[in-house]
Amino acid sequence: MATESIGELIPTAIPGYADAADIQAALRAYHYGSYSYSPANTSPSNLVSPSMAKTIYDIQTDITALENRPSSGGDVANTAPVPGDFTPSGIPNGYIWVDQDGTIGGQPTSATSVFTNSVPTSDLSTGVIWVDKDATEIVSNPYIPTSAITAKGDLIVGTANDAASVLNVAATNGYVLNVSSSTTSGLAWVDSATSAQTLTNKSIALGSNTVTGTIAEFNTAVTDADFATQAGSETLTNKTLTSPSITAPVITGTASIWQIMENATVSATAATGTVNYDLLTNGAVTYYTSNASGNWTLNIRGDGSNTLNSVMSTGKSLTIAFLVTNGGTAYYQSALTIDGVSITPKWQNGAAPSSGNINSIDIYSITVIKTGSATYTALASQTKFA
Repeated sequence: MATESIGELIPTAIPGYADAADIQAALRAYHYGSYSYSPANTSPSNLVSPSMAKTIYDIQTDITALENRPSSGGDVANTAPVPGDFTPSGIPNGYIWVDQDGTIGGQPTSATSVFTNSVPTSDLSTGVIWVDKDATEIVSNPYIPTSAITAKGDLIVGTANDAASVLNVAATNGYVLNVSSSTTSGLAWVDSATSAQTLTNKSIALGSNTVTGTIAEFNTAVTDADFATQAGSETLTNKTLTSPSITAPVITGTASIWQIMENATVSATAATGTVNYDLLTNGAVTYYTSNASGNWTLNIRGDGSNTLNSVMSTGKSLTIAFLVTNGGTAYYQSALTIDGVSITPKWQNGAAPSSGNINSIDIYSITVIKTGSATYTALASQTKFA
């Protein structure tokens, strides 16, 4: 048995005219091009050419290739296009790729573009692309490309109605933006350290004054806090300060003080051994209210973390009063140290005390004058109060 072609345009095998009539064999030859072809075959390469099966398979392959082939208009695919997908190589300008199964939520379910004179406001769906028909809705460039930004810190600023430009970042650290009508953008970079403004008759807590400062310091109403960072000094004449907190003030010239109260450290402690007098926390007066239990050495220092030498300058002096309560035994201060180093004070009347006073309060008044680094002169006295 042999097959022969049914025609030239689309050649397909049919049973030979001389073959015995066999309808099943005839159908197999017509469809697969051979009496012996096995329908169980799964490899396209085994299809007989010419045959109806080979022709149908080739048509299906072409349809699939056409559907998946990128074009200059757009494509719906699972993966982003690469230049090699196109002939000649290169993604065309204006090409649009829509992710078929990614984050946009699946294949398009409606029209992917509209072509109108005006921006559409209704019947919109995800993925719709609007193409302006006559360009009347677009004024100049509708966006600023990233290529306009040339450095970190560049700013996009308005230059006029419906107009914008890029203001490049200042070339020097510390510059600030200042309003400037003379520039195209209406802004200018200025040095915050030198762009001082004179503010006249500003109302501040200390009265009405004329002050000078930078924009950063005086861009709001001046307050007491501004003077903490303002360079230079301020002269206050006949000013009344109500409950101020002044840290480490320096008072020069002749001062007039009507009355003053000092802090006193009062502690139910019994003097004995080494007593650390922490000037930075105790203040000028310390009172031990419990009866002394032994003679003691008074050690004057800044505090547990600071020496007196580090907090006191040469040519300065300080005076402390150490009040010690005695009961029936007359204990007394037998030695003096500063920062743990022994010092011999000059005692009032030229004699150091050899005992305290029973049933009384003994006040040890000590004036320390710093004459050099870790070098002091101390003047001391003991006074009985009973």
